[in-house]
Amino acid sequence: SCCGYWRRLNKAGMELLLEFINNHPMLALGCVGFFLLAVFNELKIKEANICGLSTTDSVKLINQNSLIFDIGPAERYAQKHLLGAANKKPEDITEEGLSKSNKKNKPVLLVCDNGKVSKKLSLKLRSKGLDNIFYIKGGQTEWENASLPVSSLAD
Repeated sequence: SCCGYWRRLNKAGMELLLEFINNHPMLALGCVGFFLLAVFNELKIKEANICGLSTTDSVKLINQNSLIFDIGPAERYAQKHLLGAANKKPEDITEEGLSKSNKKNKPVLLVCDNGKVSKKLSLKLRSKGLDNIFYIKGGQTEWENASLPVSSLAD
């Protein structure tokens, strides 16, 4: 019967696999390691894409009355920043601080120069259970490249 053929084939295949692993343990371990590395990398990319927003999606979030924190240098903030953004140091944005200042649990948008620092901080805060934290992919640079408004010294 058909099922008997597949059972014999599966048994033979399993025996071959075990023989290969016994004969080449380092190669087999390397394959398992690369597989786990690929899975971990994909999960990390997926997690970053959950909280990383395009400029268009960031505008939508801002229109929902979100809190905006510019975590870039104070000098750059003084020159230009997103409208409505408050300048804070990354180390000053904590789980405890957000729970006190954000009692209505509004979405929080983090922005820095190029998106790297805000991405790292948003992932750190999300790992502590705050799932309403987002960042702009590409940071303020991407925001300005999209010709979106910023507040500047000239205002």
